Amino acid sequence: MITPARNADTPAAVGENGLPYANGFRPAVLEWDGWTCADCTVCGTGTQCADCQACTEFASPYPPHWARPWTKGEPERGIELFGGPGGMSAGRDLVDSSGDWVLIEINRDAAATARAAGRWVIEADVRTLDPRHPALRGVRRFHGSPPCQTLSAAGKRSGWEAGEIAALQSVMWQASEAFGFLEVDDLCSLYGGPHHYFGGVIDGMYDHPDADADGTGELCGGGLLPPQMTPDEFRSWAASVVSDDRTALMAEMLIWPMCLTQIGAPLVSITLEQSANLLRQSPALAEAIQAEITSAEGLAWAWCSWQIEDAANYGAATHRERAWMVATRTEYPRYADQVDGDQAAREMWTHVLRRTGRLPDWAPDLHRRLDLYQGRPKLPRVTVATALNLPEDWWADTRGKRGLNPKTGKPMGGGSFPLNRVGQCVTAPWYGIRFRPAHVPQGEGTDAITAAELGALVGFRRDCRWIYIPTREGARGVRNIAQMIADAVSPFVGAAISAAVQGEDWYAPASAYQAELYELADPVPSTDGTSRLPPRAEARVINQLELFAAA
Repeated sequence: MITPARNADTPAAVGENGLPYANGFRPAVLEWDGWTCADCTVCGTGTQCADCQACTEFASPYPPHWARPWTKGEPERGIELFGGPGGMSAGRDLVDSSGDWVLIEINRDAAATARAAGRWVIEADVRTLDPRHPALRGVRRFHGSPPCQTLSAAGKRSGWEAGEIAALQSVMWQASEAFGFLEVDDLCSLYGGPHHYFGGVIDGMYDHPDADADGTGELCGGGLLPPQMTPDEFRSWAASVVSDDRTALMAEMLIWPMCLTQIGAPLVSITLEQSANLLRQSPALAEAIQAEITSAEGLAWAWCSWQIEDAANYGAATHRERAWMVATRTEYPRYADQVDGDQAAREMWTHVLRRTGRLPDWAPDLHRRLDLYQGRPKLPRVTVATALNLPEDWWADTRGKRGLNPKTGKPMGGGSFPLNRVGQCVTAPWYGIRFRPAHVPQGEGTDAITAAELGALVGFRRDCRWIYIPTREGARGVRNIAQMIADAVSPFVGAAISAAVQGEDWYAPASAYQAELYELADPVPSTDGTSRLPPRAEARVINQLELFAAA
């Protein structure tokens, strides 16, 4: 995984802006002699790449047909990092089902769940993959949902530590130089002399034929520095400045787009989903990504916006606030809007203003955002009762029976909520929910939630096969499945964000999907005027739905 050796026969290469790379540099890919499916004698006979051993081996672990160069008019190829069980993919399918996407996911249960839904999934640690693979030269779309545990309020919050975040921000600011996007005024002094950046002659090189005032050599001019680091070297650097290397995985959101662009991939959009605390508590990381994407010294893309969106505002039956980034290469995305960024910043970081009297030192520009509704009526707010076809006056208990507070007479410790409202954000302990009528004491409900229902609250179809691969005999993985659902991207917001960069408008398909998923219709009243328990799925517990051999 090193840059191919340069020699006299190596033609000079230029970046996408036409500037030359130093000393005939050619962007590095994995060991590759230039072979593609176009050179394949087997495929030349009409054989499909999937049936061709040469193409399969060349493209592995990506689809065999990715051995063919992508051409305009074919389904757009996309890479999704940290794909989970496929929430973003499910949302994307609502607005553009024609895409040719590969998901990368390390969790084997999530990978198996996404694979069961028909996704091409690479079950691997993203850090073991090299984004310079020659089969990736046709990638046009990129999405990532990096792990949020170190940024989540429910975690240890190491991703909030100011010094640690500042150090990682500094590392990420160097991505453009690390991966060959840094423009310099004069390559001459870096590669053979004789001139300094500002025209002076380097000591000891006065006899050089290009040393006189009018003398110019092949490298006496501006250009792009070649990459200074490999992806693995940059990953190690990022991980070295944080206490939890999951925070360092944010760097992948620069490593992959920059390396894909370097190898010639026609990348046109980048989307990112993360904990809302990325913006609220660690905005410096968002700023670093935005700066490297939009600055002239980086990718120099046309648009990069950040905002927080709640899945409940786009059709889901439970809240799920997430930070979203959308970046486009040459044109503004659909729904692009300009707002008062100063006011948006004051609203975003009110807690910082109250504590310090000033806004964060480093934060992304909020002047740009997506107006996803475009003035249209919002989709209906769906209560948990409606979503699960339960009486509106029932309650849910996420914890068992608890003692009463002697002062208030109410159960201690929380964990109960009425079903006549949009639900809180789903978390792993929800696998133990028990539903009960209001007159039944807390903790004495007997009606359990199912995996299908838990997924539906987030926005997944009820027939989604939630898969757990046992690690020991008899294990059912009920908490594992609940955690997988809790971590997933809501398909409702996934559809709206995807529509900003590809496919059709999200509004009509999301509205139809919501109506189908939650059976939105006037309920049939009971004859005696009291609420009754409508029919539900026979299963009342989260069961292991299917076993897959570990890949």
